[in-house]
Order: sequence, then C-alpha cells, then structure tokens
Amino acid sequence: MPSARIAFAGLSPLCEQILRVGLARRPDIELVTPWTRLSSLGPPDAAGPPETLLIELQRPDLPPALRALLSAASRLRIAALSPDARSITVFQLLEQRTVLLHCSAEDLCSVLDSPA
Repeated sequence: MPSARIAFAGLSPLCEQILRVGLARRPDIELVTPWTRLSSLGPPDAAGPPETLLIELQRPDLPPALRALLSAASRLRIAALSPDARSITVFQLLEQRTVLLHCSAEDLCSVLDSPA
C-alpha cells in the first residue's frame, strides 16, 4: 500500500515529466491520473494514504476556487510549485484545539479575538 498518492494538474509538460520520473523511483508513492480520481475528492473515506494535488501557481496565494476545493476535500493537500520551479508551498486544512482551564470571560474573549 502506498504511503502517499500524488496527482498533477496544470503543470507544464516538461515540469510534469521531470516530476513523474523522479517520483517513479519511489515505490511508496502512487501517481494518480487524472487528478479527478483522487479519493479525497469523492465521498468521505476515513482510510487511505494522504493525497496531494501538485499544481503550478503564478502568485503565492491560493485562488478562491482552489480554496473551496481544499475546504471541500479536507484530507487533500495542495502543493503549489512556483513558476520558476524553485519553491513549493503546501496548503492544507489543520484542526486546532485550544483548551482553557479555569477560564474566565476575559480569557475566552482574548482567544476569540485572536487571529486564526
């Protein structure tokens, strides 16, 4: 069973070919084609290895449509390759818990007012 599943979307053909050759050497990684077959895009499934959609972005921010995709598929990671292929930014949803012991109203307000 693979430890990760990766799919490509919107990469230049040369960049995709280089990444495919590099990742093909890793027997623990499954390449998924087309990217719409990632299981995290379907009905919720608790099992399965982590999935990453590898894309290329012109700007460092994730476009609204991809933010919506990430929100809908919470197990999905989106790895955005910079146009010069020198850096990758990984976007993912993470659960965060804050436990307040002996919490006062002031403590609660300070947590609610803090940036997410």
